Amino acid sequence: MAEPQLATAAIAGLARAAGCLIFESCAVRGLDVAAGKVGGVVTERGTVGAAAAVLAGGAWSRLFCGNSGVSFPQLKVHASVLRTTPLDTGMDLAINGGDFTCRKRADGGYTVSQLGASTADLTPDSIRLMRQFLPAWMAERKYLKLRVGRRFFEELAMPRRFALDAPTPFEQHRILDPRPGMAAISTALEKLKAAFPAFAPARVAAAWAGMIDVTPDALPVMSAVESVPGFFLASGFSGHGFGIGPAAGELMSELVLGRTPAVDPAAFRLSRFA
Repeated sequence: MAEPQLATAAIAGLARAAGCLIFESCAVRGLDVAAGKVGGVVTERGTVGAAAAVLAGGAWSRLFCGNSGVSFPQLKVHASVLRTTPLDTGMDLAINGGDFTCRKRADGGYTVSQLGASTADLTPDSIRLMRQFLPAWMAERKYLKLRVGRRFFEELAMPRRFALDAPTPFEQHRILDPRPGMAAISTALEKLKAAFPAFAPARVAAAWAGMIDVTPDALPVMSAVESVPGFFLASGFSGHGFGIGPAAGELMSELVLGRTPAVDPAAFRLSRFA
């Protein structure tokens, strides 16, 4: 287990110490392609020259790829989580209660979520990718709810192709921060209290939600994009990105540098969806 806010900041610090430059609040609009291969990336602040570019854009990766003429089958799943106020229960283990999960936090509280509380909004991409995602949805329908609402029309109005010399959807929607589904996660907390009475005094300190980037087989894509030399994709982690992030980063570095990977990357190639 690790605290995401602390771990990601620590990893960023190590990257800076190794010479990495990190630019926050700067949208990447697309690839700068010259002679059929990557020559850099176009950002809202100008073009950065590069012989290789790795897209690790999470839920935004399909839109970015599509604007570069690359087909990437990816949908988004809405998931909600809460954290409790500090609580002394004497339990430091991560708990999977079948329909709820819980883990101890460094601040003394607990992170709580509910299995089966994830929601897939019906969007135009849901229809476009139905054939590829239907088997996965049938297998996970116990834990995944379909919802029809405003998200369909929001994504329908979003351009799928756009020029790079003007603001793009990545500047218009800088932070993907959806509202949490309080009913579901409140239910998870009540089930946790029923299963473990020591949690009875627990109160909700905060709640949040996020969009999980999923692929049809729930495996990430970590590979070169063969149709655009110099373009690499690391996305579709299907909820496991934080846990396997360090190893994924090592694999991507090996692919970009042309080294022999420590593991066989065949299962993660983009071309498996061709």
